[in-house]
Amino acid sequence: MTKLRPIALRCEHHAAPMGLNRPAPRFDWALEGGGHNRCQSAFRLVVGAGETVLWDSGKVRSSRTRQIEYAGDVLASDMQCAWTVMVWNEEDAASDWADAQHFRTGLMQPEDWQAQWIARYFVLPAGREAPADNTYDNRWQARPADHLRRDFATAERPVRATAYVSALGLYELYLNGERVDDAVMAPGWTDYHQRVEYQSYDVTDMVVAGANTIGALVGEGWYSGRVGHNQRRAGNHYGGRPALLCQLHLEYADGRIETIVSDKQWTTSQGPVCYSDFLMGEQYDARLEMPGWTEPGFDASRWQPVEVFAPDPRPPHLEASRAPQVRETVRFEGRYLRQAKTGGHIYDFGQNIAGYVALELSGKAGDRFTLRHGEVLDGEGELYVANLRHAVATDHYIAKGEGREHFKPRFTFHGFRYAELTLPDGSSPDDVTLTGIAIHNDLPRTASMRTGLDMVNQLLSNIEWSQRDNFISVPTDCPQRDERYGWSADAQVFWKTAGYVMDVSAFLEKWFEDIAEAQLPDGAFTDVAPSKPLNPYRITAQPGAPGWGDAPVILAWQHWLRYGDRALVEKHYDRLVAWLKHIADANPDHLRINAVYNNYGDWLSVGPASDRTMVATAYWVLVADLMAKLSGVAGRADMVAHYKAQAKAVRAAFIAAFVDDDGRITGDTQTAYLLALDFAILPADLHRKAAAHLLRKLDEAEGHLQTGFLGVKHLCPVLSDIGSPQRAYDLLLNETYPSWGFSIAQGATTIWERWDGWTRENGFQSANMNSFNHYAYGAVGEWLYARVAGIDWDEDAPGFSSIRMRPLFDKRLGWIEAHYDAPTGRIESAWRIAGEIVTWDIRIPPNCAARIELPRAPLSIHAGEAALPLTGATTTLGSGRYTLTIPI
Repeated sequence: MTKLRPIALRCEHHAAPMGLNRPAPRFDWALEGGGHNRCQSAFRLVVGAGETVLWDSGKVRSSRTRQIEYAGDVLASDMQCAWTVMVWNEEDAASDWADAQHFRTGLMQPEDWQAQWIARYFVLPAGREAPADNTYDNRWQARPADHLRRDFATAERPVRATAYVSALGLYELYLNGERVDDAVMAPGWTDYHQRVEYQSYDVTDMVVAGANTIGALVGEGWYSGRVGHNQRRAGNHYGGRPALLCQLHLEYADGRIETIVSDKQWTTSQGPVCYSDFLMGEQYDARLEMPGWTEPGFDASRWQPVEVFAPDPRPPHLEASRAPQVRETVRFEGRYLRQAKTGGHIYDFGQNIAGYVALELSGKAGDRFTLRHGEVLDGEGELYVANLRHAVATDHYIAKGEGREHFKPRFTFHGFRYAELTLPDGSSPDDVTLTGIAIHNDLPRTASMRTGLDMVNQLLSNIEWSQRDNFISVPTDCPQRDERYGWSADAQVFWKTAGYVMDVSAFLEKWFEDIAEAQLPDGAFTDVAPSKPLNPYRITAQPGAPGWGDAPVILAWQHWLRYGDRALVEKHYDRLVAWLKHIADANPDHLRINAVYNNYGDWLSVGPASDRTMVATAYWVLVADLMAKLSGVAGRADMVAHYKAQAKAVRAAFIAAFVDDDGRITGDTQTAYLLALDFAILPADLHRKAAAHLLRKLDEAEGHLQTGFLGVKHLCPVLSDIGSPQRAYDLLLNETYPSWGFSIAQGATTIWERWDGWTRENGFQSANMNSFNHYAYGAVGEWLYARVAGIDWDEDAPGFSSIRMRPLFDKRLGWIEAHYDAPTGRIESAWRIAGEIVTWDIRIPPNCAARIELPRAPLSIHAGEAALPLTGATTTLGSGRYTLTIPI
């Protein structure tokens, strides 16, 4: 039997975290190894710093591979550590040591920080003009980016150098003329009045003996720039100007540590970034460039001193960044289409993305190149921008006239597939090259799926790209218009899908901090997080609607099932309790009539509207059920019975108020039956009757869906569970309006916000709310991975130590190939239909088992060359590769 091999080592959900927020970090790994029924019987984990062993677990008899908590010497701040693990297999044979991974502890205590917040004195920039296309009139206030620098000298080259950096706003850090890191939109969006994340960078190879210069470019970003759609106060939500915090640790061979910090010794100026704003765009005047400003020897005699200040109302708490940073990920060549009626030139990048356009051009000094961005073209082939609302989404580049020039924005991004380039007189499209650059949090890709149908493959791509485009610091609703909020219902309906496409463990940990900080004193979670920009004139944030405020409970439960991470549940458990109390106190009769502030119902549904109180009460059943389960996870046995009793009472109230003896539910909508069925609200007899009503509603809609944001994720799973998987496939493969296939038939490369974002009969939906890049309706992705591919979590064994495999076969799809890199290792599933036989190949990682549930008993099961005994349509298989043949 071959040895097992530990792979995919993770510390705090990262391969190599740069900064910790826990004094005792957690370690995870997966396993590889040939053969069948492989398992780990023991492990040994070692953590060290240099030549010093900080913790040696010794041989621990355990099959655990996740959330192993550090139990060694106390970790100090500013430490570089390494760790590795070895395992023993089922025959007690030891593996080799895994390749060591590293982590840095960061600055874990407030007193570790010596740096001060610094910023440019607040003065209106002289000689700056508002852009010609300004739609804000006298409200225009986008600021130039600030350059900050400091020279310092070292007697010798340090053996280790680490930069700890953050900003109120956005920053780029430079050292001796080089960018320190390729992250963009750093440090990310938080409630800056409460918490700011910092990043840690290893800059050892960038510091030299002698003269050095550290510099930073700082922009407004979410801190003082425009965020959201409240145009009376679109910016300055947290403060009026960006600021920098920087601390550079230099460690020398003799152990001495020197610290360079942001303080009064820095100077500041403004340069070519005339303004850069998320909604306005960026204007860059290359004639104002200052060559060498981040290098020693630069003449900064005309730069002004910085101001050292304390952010109002109090300095935010500093924490290490939890999620991978936003980075440039994919590039798309711009394809020239035509000259627009405006005189500009329209380019197609082939994919709707969030990001910006890089220009390569030649021009005379003072030539202006203008880029407008849009998701779609109108009926005449012109750039459609009405749906951007107040987002100007326009970048300007003013040439310096020195050969071939390059430009890409620093502190803005747009949602677009198309761009319109307006050229200066004398220039032609032949003189310019356009490249679209997609940005998002650079989360590890964890799954892939291909099928025998191009339409379904495009749907999978659209789901992935909507996720990419909206995972920018927080999970936003859309990346293009004047909104871009972290709407919680959009996220919760999509989160199971999101977890297949990418590793969202660290991303959710970060966003859960935003959610927690936004929670109101009465226990109400908010509709969005961070919450401040949504309604800046309210004394408190906007309390969450049913399905929206419920999201943290749902997200915590799904995080537990996917990653087996108890810590997030334990940390936020009391906040979840406060939310359920908030609901119960407002609704003593167990009908969720009082939603305090708002109730969106099944948002943006088509067809008959669902009763909002019914939807709200159904969600109360769900979250009460989940809280009973989460109470068990958190070790709060005293609360399990409480929430079971609450769920029972709300179920009874729901049935009494909304369900008749025939199983018909108030409103008689698809969503009404979907929620009642999927949330297990009804007793068996009413469950059967409600299922029949759901099929009737589909028939009445001529086989089309009629759901909104809350109903959509339940469609295909419920139809599969009630014994109608063919109806689920009918919905998946439908290409007429309304359906997923309809938007694809119109050329969509992302998921639309509305089923009727555009139709032949009515053209574009209202420009007031019509995004072509919203992931909520992409929630069908969970059914594709969990039921079509058959790779699903098992509630009885969280973290994919057990895999529930219930594939649904359909001749119309022909074949599928899928894999998912679970926390426990790679799971594979591929099936192909030939005649009346399905051949299904699966791979189960070591230390795992699979619960196989098939529509009918297989004809054969092979583990390599060996045939296994048949046990019916349901069986359990250990790790390894298997081939099953199944009759259609």
